[in-house]
Amino acid sequence: MMMEHLGEEKAATRIEKGVIDVLQRDMKSLAAGKMGLTTTQVGDKVAEYAVK
Repeated sequence: MMMEHLGEEKAATRIEKGVIDVLQRDMKSLAAGKMGLTTTQVGDKVAEYAVK
């Protein structure tokens, strides 16, 4: 949302896509302790998917 607010629509779209991809592909659950990934791993995967 911040990227979009700053006028960086393309970056905002890529980040949003990265988040959606992580949620659909890699996370077992949204419940704390049951996600199957650490916070750092989630951030790294979002960044990885955002550039694809």
